[in-house]
Amino acid sequence: MDFSSSSEEKLIRESLKKLLESFSGEDYLKKFDSHRYDPALLSELINQGFLVDQDTNKINFDVIKILSEELGYSNSPLNPSALVSDVLITLQESSFKGLSEILKDLLSNKLYSYTSALNEPLNFEIESPKVTGKLLNNGYELSGTKILSYNLDIAKKVLISFITDDGVYLAFIETDQLEITSLDVTSKVPYSKLNLDGVIISKESIINKSGEGLYLLKNIYARRVLIQASLARGMVLKMLELTAAYTSEREQFDRPIGSFQAVSHRAANMFIDHQELDLNLQQASYLYSSGCDLENQILNLKYITGNVLHRTSYAAQHLHGGMGVAKEYPLWRYCLSAKEHEIINGNSSSALEALSKNITLNQ
Repeated sequence: MDFSSSSEEKLIRESLKKLLESFSGEDYLKKFDSHRYDPALLSELINQGFLVDQDTNKINFDVIKILSEELGYSNSPLNPSALVSDVLITLQESSFKGLSEILKDLLSNKLYSYTSALNEPLNFEIESPKVTGKLLNNGYELSGTKILSYNLDIAKKVLISFITDDGVYLAFIETDQLEITSLDVTSKVPYSKLNLDGVIISKESIINKSGEGLYLLKNIYARRVLIQASLARGMVLKMLELTAAYTSEREQFDRPIGSFQAVSHRAANMFIDHQELDLNLQQASYLYSSGCDLENQILNLKYITGNVLHRTSYAAQHLHGGMGVAKEYPLWRYCLSAKEHEIINGNSSSALEALSKNITLNQ
């Protein structure tokens, strides 16, 4: 099986690299140290058709993965997952009728106007929401909390999930009447908490038919992990390149430290980790594009992604010595992002636990 990039993928990647050069310089990134969201970059990506094909109004998930990898490599302050993967592709897969108006608004205003709120406190399984919905005459009364919702404070609408006696539902609702609290996180990514206690939603806001909710949420989780692994692949490659350059130039005892056996072995392990992540990402991507059942492969990829990010960032900082934490040098940005993506959407331990249960039950 040939996993090499096609000429079209190479062209997309080269175009993205050229574009992101203007949005990833050290002086430019400093402007977002306290709030890691770049609306100008989002607007440019929409203008050039990387998020939505403006001729067909379709989202190409393979392009989104390439974009995510290049965003990880450049450490640009933007994550397309909530807008494109969680909302737009899910609306495309569901029974929702107003996607064309959503895309028209996005292409016109070029803002992060739509996001998702699917994560919950102490619940790593987004396909099993704890937020409940009590049936009323004209809709549902919700109870529960969502956390780590990206750009919720500036979104006009949010996609939420909840569980009822009839199963799992997803609803696309206005944000103007919701209780939203911005969270101060170490990575300075604009995450928010959403309190849904007492919120009443209409049946018209529900985007899925009965029995369809679990399927949609499983697809959302699979795409999240694929995007997360793509971001990680870019970050790991950049940390590997920074480490290779530094250990080749830094001298001790009149020789580059990269020539020391212990250093070269540690750097070699970083390369092996990058190849491990790359292989498993390609396998899971192929299964996703083929429409195969890939629950266990996604859990395995989540487990590997978290571990590779942890080991690579730790080794990179170790081999850089004091420079590894110096803010005059770019490595600290990648290590901070690596820690975020190591634990968000569930950590490696939670993925391994879920995978082991599936294997034990022959699923």
